[in-house]
Amino acid sequence: MAAFQKYILLFHILLFSLLPLKITSSARTEAEALVKWKNSLSSSSLNSWSLTNLTNLCNWNGIVCNTAGTISEINLSDANLNGTLTQFSFPSFANLTRLDLSNNLFDGNIPWEIGLLTELKYLSFYNNNLNGAIPYQIGNLQKVWFLDLGSNYLETPDWSKFSGMPFLTHLSFNFNELTLDFPDFIPNCRNLTYLDMSLNHLTGPIPESVFTNLGKLEYLNLTDNSFQGPLSSNISKLSKLKDLRLGKNNLTGSIPEVIGFIYDLQLIDLYNNSFEGKIPSELGLCTNLTYLALALNSLTGALPLSLSNLTKISELGLSDNSLSVRVALACTHGTPESRPTMRFVAQELSARTQAYLAEPLGMITINKLTGLQK
Repeated sequence: MAAFQKYILLFHILLFSLLPLKITSSARTEAEALVKWKNSLSSSSLNSWSLTNLTNLCNWNGIVCNTAGTISEINLSDANLNGTLTQFSFPSFANLTRLDLSNNLFDGNIPWEIGLLTELKYLSFYNNNLNGAIPYQIGNLQKVWFLDLGSNYLETPDWSKFSGMPFLTHLSFNFNELTLDFPDFIPNCRNLTYLDMSLNHLTGPIPESVFTNLGKLEYLNLTDNSFQGPLSSNISKLSKLKDLRLGKNNLTGSIPEVIGFIYDLQLIDLYNNSFEGKIPSELGLCTNLTYLALALNSLTGALPLSLSNLTKISELGLSDNSLSVRVALACTHGTPESRPTMRFVAQELSARTQAYLAEPLGMITINKLTGLQK
């Protein structure tokens, strides 16, 4: 009987040893962790962080507590903080749902322990001086909907170790030092509405899965990288897109006609690529456009008269192409009140060419229009 009880005891010990460890928090341990981190920083904005002020933990600068009295949010944006994340005790904040350290002066690496904050929903390290590879443990943050690591000096990790993040709607890695191909975990984040990978050094083609998987995107910014190859006709599957920024890459081929069927588009920036052929007349269907930048490509042929449908356009860039403009119909047909105007072109033409638009000319060749950059 004693031997049986011994085996039962050993079984329970083994069972509990196999269970995953759960991080626990208390107000005391959280306060001690914050004070320890504060002492490693250069800051004058955290004077309320003191163990002598423990009873007012939930009123400490930048701190929000949940109903249980433990910390749920740390909001220290624009706090002029200078230091690292090395002394931040990630395991001490089991209930943290928001961590915002944007617009400070943090440097050094992002510790892998950030992946322990499994309740986190909002994470922003935007506009600091963080460096090193992005830790793949960030992929453990399966509840995050907002993730912004933009404007740092972060480098490329092994993207294959990242998991898709099912609740992620806002993702920005812009203005870092990312290289190699497009991160392959991103197309698995199927609820994304905002994606900014601009101002990096990414190469290769834009994956088809970006267009086929991310149908909820409203904002896509891949500007100022080195993406290559044609722009897929599957871009039309991004039917909710309002803002498309692909300028300053190495994209080639023709501009897909189907881009005109993304009716909610308000901004299209294809500036400074190697697109060739004609401007598709279907762009005239994007009647919500206010900004269209096609300058510095290899576009040829006539400017489609359908662009006169773009009555909301305020900025148009066509310079450094080999385009021609048919103006007879646009400028002379019908009464002055009923004529489709070429105002959107005139805003970008020289004063001399604007004068030509009043004449009944059949075609004006335009090689140098004012370029638009944003």
